[in-house]
Amino acid sequence: MNLKYVSLFAITLFLAVSSHNVYAVNSINWTLNGGVGGSAFPPFISVISTVGNILEHNPFTVLVDATDEANFTTNGIIDTIDVVVTSVDDPVGTKYTLIETGPNDGIFTGTNFVFLDENYKFQTTDTVNLVYTIPSTISSCGTDNTITQLDSRSGGPDNGFKVYSDTDLGGIGLILTETGKNTCVFMGQLKFTTTDATDEITGTLLVSQGDILLFEDRTTSVKYNAQIVPTVPGKGSITAHFDILGDVNTAEVTATYNGLSIGLDLDEPGSGSGNGGPVRPGLVLNFIAALLGGGSNQAAPPTLGLDINQKRIVEGGFSFNDNPIDVQQYYTAYPLITTPVGQNNTIKLKIYEDNGPDNITHVGLSYGLGKGEIFNEGRATIEYDKTFDGIESVTLFDPKHVLGSVNVTASTTNCSTHNNAKCLEVTFDHIFRESLEYNMVATNIWDSERNGWQNYFNHGIQIVGEPMNPPEEYSGIYQGYTYHLTEAGKNTAVDDDGNNWTFDKIWNRDYIKPVNVDNDILNQEKIRAIESLGFQYSDGQEIFGFDRLDHRFADTKSQQQIEAQTIMASLCPECQKEPFEKINDIFSYDLPTRYSKTNNPETINRMHLEDQKAQEFLKQYFEKIYPGRIND
Repeated sequence: MNLKYVSLFAITLFLAVSSHNVYAVNSINWTLNGGVGGSAFPPFISVISTVGNILEHNPFTVLVDATDEANFTTNGIIDTIDVVVTSVDDPVGTKYTLIETGPNDGIFTGTNFVFLDENYKFQTTDTVNLVYTIPSTISSCGTDNTITQLDSRSGGPDNGFKVYSDTDLGGIGLILTETGKNTCVFMGQLKFTTTDATDEITGTLLVSQGDILLFEDRTTSVKYNAQIVPTVPGKGSITAHFDILGDVNTAEVTATYNGLSIGLDLDEPGSGSGNGGPVRPGLVLNFIAALLGGGSNQAAPPTLGLDINQKRIVEGGFSFNDNPIDVQQYYTAYPLITTPVGQNNTIKLKIYEDNGPDNITHVGLSYGLGKGEIFNEGRATIEYDKTFDGIESVTLFDPKHVLGSVNVTASTTNCSTHNNAKCLEVTFDHIFRESLEYNMVATNIWDSERNGWQNYFNHGIQIVGEPMNPPEEYSGIYQGYTYHLTEAGKNTAVDDDGNNWTFDKIWNRDYIKPVNVDNDILNQEKIRAIESLGFQYSDGQEIFGFDRLDHRFADTKSQQQIEAQTIMASLCPECQKEPFEKINDIFSYDLPTRYSKTNNPETINRMHLEDQKAQEFLKQYFEKIYPGRIND
């Protein structure tokens, strides 16, 4: 233990003693096999101990003395308290629930707390993929020109991995196979069951919720911790790295309760002894089967939340301005979020891809979708792309210039606190320059194999406030002339003469406003015609230029007809009496008898004489033209 941590423990212990009356807590300490942390803590390198009746590598717990707290010492029940444990690798930390050792004794401790090389937390439905790499300097696997196996099953050479759980103390031996000749990379799988017995043939280990797991390399004796989640009271874990070289401190773990804290130095002295030194083999654990439906080869698209079997992989996959939500399969109910024009906004997407974050090649974000619309119908779209060689690009589709100050970044993060899956987190920073008619937001994501998926979020995002963009300008045509239009509202505009226009597939000028008759030449002629008949035209009458299909055209026509009838009655009172009234009552009319002149004998006789004259004339005429040939 470093001297500085001995001092730290002394200072912490002093604070605990001097402050316990304030918090009703006497002390908080890390313990191992009943020992107390600090200067009296035994050397880490010699610790291979049984805690919770299973072999663990450096298993600890926390002990809290709260005997001064009346609530814990008088209620007659076994209480629990929550301690917050943080590390350099995980500064947010995790909640570790401690259990009172007996009714009213005020002493709280746990069963087991372990430190993980990575976020090795698995669910009982997961299958764990083991990837184990041995440096060629400590093995002949790089020169033997064969595909080697590591086997720790019963009766085997015991040079592979064994895995133990709280539920099965005897554990299970696994077989790992080299990925190719001389690669020195070995792969194997571990499955879990909560009902059946451990089975080495299928590589299945019996576990229970909250179990602490130990992966033990039987060749090098290096041990790796893991945990089944969700956890249970008394058991916990956090990511924290040991320094196997022992010369610098690489991680400090801290437990805190009611203002009291205790730090733990994770140095391991003894460079290279018992742990492989600087050429220590490496183990990577990833869960796979739960994402692929039990180990099938079905290609799964990237997801913001659930896999193809409706199992949640990603927590808080969609977030707008720090308002995260767990994404459903297709449509996700999202409370309406209001944001003002000009304010910076941040959307974060956490995306899981079963072949790894690097295989995500396209992430699209679309704003302003209405009911029944799809991603490509959005009014403003941001698209992030990454090529196979890592070149990133951002493309905007923003014809209305709704977006501004767009910046897109991508990084790797944990998908959830309940598994060790890694997600690509894509962050979209931007402002809105004006509001959108609709609020729904959509995403469109695909991987390098073109497996894609879209998600929709409604009620979505509502933009409020005065627009930063100037009004849109358009062109409209009326009676063959082109007018310059300035947008006045949704589908409305005004031309330079103040006329209103409405957009319905094309821009159409609204009906012409009423004009005074004194300014209309045709109406001036009408006035002169009426006054020539001895009548006075009333000032202020108006003529309207309505289309014939407009109902106001028929109304005006009817008014003009009544006016004409009134004038006619004044000019000719007799015209409205009986003769004209009878005409209005006619239902049928018989035409008079017609006689033909061709039936008159005199006419027939005259036609006969004229015919004879014509024939005689033609005879004489042809004799002059064709002498001697008239009878041929």
